[in-house]
Amino acid sequence: MQVCFPPFCRLRLASSRLFLLFDSFMHFAFKVAAAIAVLFSSVVCGNVVCAETTLSLADLDRDGVIAILEEKCGDCHFDGESFSVDTLLPATSLTDEYELWMNVRARLSDHSMPPADEVEFDPESRSCLTDWIRDATHDAIVAQGEKAGPANFRRLNRHEYSNTIRDLLEIHVNAGTALPQDIAGGEGFNNAAETLIISPIHAEKFLQAATESLEYAARDARARKRLFQVTPSESVSEDEAARQNLLRLANQAFRRPVDANEIDGYVTIFRDARDEGLKFDDACFYAMRGILVSADFLFLIESLPNADVDGTNDVALPDHELATRLSYFLWATMPDEELRNAADAGKLQDPEELRRQTLRMLTDKGTHLEDSLSQFVGQWLGTEDWGRKKRPDLAVNPWIEDHHVSPMRDQPVRIFEEMLRQNESLLELIDSDWTFLNQQLAEAYQFDRSTLPQKINRNFHHHLMRVPLTDEFRYRSGILGCGAVMGLTSYPRRTSPVLRGTWLLETFLGVELPPPPPEVPSLEDSGDPNREMTVREQLEIHRANAACASCHNRIDPIGFALENFDVIGRWRDQDAGQDIDAVATLPDGASIDGLPGLKRYLLDNKEQFVRHLTTKMLGYALARELRPSDLSTVESITERVIESDFKSQELILGIVTSKPFLYKRLTETAPE
Repeated sequence: MQVCFPPFCRLRLASSRLFLLFDSFMHFAFKVAAAIAVLFSSVVCGNVVCAETTLSLADLDRDGVIAILEEKCGDCHFDGESFSVDTLLPATSLTDEYELWMNVRARLSDHSMPPADEVEFDPESRSCLTDWIRDATHDAIVAQGEKAGPANFRRLNRHEYSNTIRDLLEIHVNAGTALPQDIAGGEGFNNAAETLIISPIHAEKFLQAATESLEYAARDARARKRLFQVTPSESVSEDEAARQNLLRLANQAFRRPVDANEIDGYVTIFRDARDEGLKFDDACFYAMRGILVSADFLFLIESLPNADVDGTNDVALPDHELATRLSYFLWATMPDEELRNAADAGKLQDPEELRRQTLRMLTDKGTHLEDSLSQFVGQWLGTEDWGRKKRPDLAVNPWIEDHHVSPMRDQPVRIFEEMLRQNESLLELIDSDWTFLNQQLAEAYQFDRSTLPQKINRNFHHHLMRVPLTDEFRYRSGILGCGAVMGLTSYPRRTSPVLRGTWLLETFLGVELPPPPPEVPSLEDSGDPNREMTVREQLEIHRANAACASCHNRIDPIGFALENFDVIGRWRDQDAGQDIDAVATLPDGASIDGLPGLKRYLLDNKEQFVRHLTTKMLGYALARELRPSDLSTVESITERVIESDFKSQELILGIVTSKPFLYKRLTETAPE
């Protein structure tokens, strides 16, 4: 059935009311955008000049660092209008001026200071100074304890919008497909409040999506029945039937109980549409469109309370706000009926009920956990770009097709999801005796299916399945055994130890690597034009350049250990006709013997891995950039996970029960 959305000239009064509502939303939305821009703006500080003397981290303390900055930076940066060293003199500056310290560190790290006419700071001393700033500010912040963050105030991203429309109207259609792409922000995710702008094109597309979604629901008997649970009768007037239907939809769409007077405007739109000649159902659909373009639906809005009489700075989230945070974190969609009922009953303030709901959302079959994990895992690892922004080169692998690439992209998501559902160790992401495969992946990886149990082989078709791995194929386990990771970190026609080493250090361990110095020669320019060389041979020549060696000595050994994987993640033993040498030595003298040695190295640094994963997932859960005060929460959750023997569900429970997740920071002043 086609919903009758008549020309706007015909529905004069109803249309005017609807567009007054929509205009009100747009006015609200642009105010939101301006507020967010102010909220998340950061102080831009000046540059710093470094010392000439070679330093060691063990020799540095706060007084020594200040002395270096005063000596080398004071002439230009003392009592100035931009960066001033005297601002860092108080002992409390490590917390009070955290952003300024971070800017000082950034200028040292990216070599933007000292100026060209100053003596260059040697790399070892520069690294020691930046490491001291990182460690000292971190320790000072953690000592202050956990604090709540700001109230949530953001637009649904296109993925969340599509999921929410699907669950609200019970229709299986991608309603957000025409919306503009959302860009990453915060900790690297596209649900970050600071990047979810609103623009005229968004307004146009949201109106279009609402119209098309309701038209689809009108043609679906099940969805239509759900939207019209009350019909006019001798005992129920049209206005009352419309009110009850609209109220039920608004309660779910706004993710909170809706006051009766909030529905009055939508009932008026319905009545005006009826007066213009629309049938009852069509007039209801017209008013429902108003709900779907309202700010209360398109934005996740938490109230902004003011400081109470006892001076408390943090306040617990009300149940419905907490239910919304939990649902969009774990499912990337609106709360389901059971979670709404728990919020209605005020049960989510009970820690045991919150734990029960969290575990239910992680483990129950048929839930939307994968909807959220596809976003978190894909954006954390970068694998969501595999087969999209970055595709395998058909000149190298002409046989590869979309049905090979798509399960490669999904493989790390399914591994992460299975780990959470079964409460397995987070270290399974590094090494395990299982993975997920289907027929197409086994073909792409040239995997010997005869090693699989007969029961699995019989059902081994298009769906990804958990499969056990023998020792011979253990290299296929964990995130590093996923073809999407190896493809993402390769060039189209050759592997790249540099890309792979950089990816692993930054993405898995959270290591901050400085940008390459200017005028670095390309790898191809480092080779011998008279013979075919392996990538490793070219890098050995490249590292002879002193400007390149300081970083490559750290990056390349990690990448060399992954050289047995080709450009799409298949195992190989030779490159350019020569046996692959996957043994390398780290700057501290430790040796990494291929992939098994790399996994041992990662397991030796498991605390660093878990801390970085916690940072990423906390940022995703809070849908914002982490603040300095969140460092204490990261440490608390990391300790909790370690004490649980790295159980994966403890990471989620640690986030859900943390102060930044359960509380919001009160505003400074009360309204007049």
